[in-house]
Amino acid sequence: MIRIEIEGELPEGVKPSDISALASHIIGKECPGKAYEISLSIVQSEEMRRINKQYRGADENTDILSFISDELTLNGTKSHICDIIVDINSLEIQKGKNSISEEFWQVLTHGLLHLAGYDHITLADRKKMEDAEENYRSQLLGVLNDGR
Repeated sequence: MIRIEIEGELPEGVKPSDISALASHIIGKECPGKAYEISLSIVQSEEMRRINKQYRGADENTDILSFISDELTLNGTKSHICDIIVDINSLEIQKGKNSISEEFWQVLTHGLLHLAGYDHITLADRKKMEDAEENYRSQLLGVLNDGR
């Protein structure tokens, strides 16, 4: 079971139901049978910098942060309690030829993979994560269209 709460203003054209569909698809494939409670916050750069400094010690902006708890029992169900924070200003700056919604889906895929246990600390881990990102990005339109 994947449950998502969203705080902040989503990019134009991005629907909460599509976010739930993508999260359910990725987490369902990567962590079958696991329950996740995800809080997704869309913030401005100043807030992202504050959060990044407070929790990671990095006094700088980033486009996305993902945090996951150990498995906790919540209402009788074992769940991972997670936070994903997206800096909407960073997306606008780095989007290049992408639309803001396309950039949002790319960074959200990245953040969800972090919740599924991927990281990019070593070169080998980075390659595995990049391959997984590319795999899920190629499935994105089908996942979102299935939810309509």
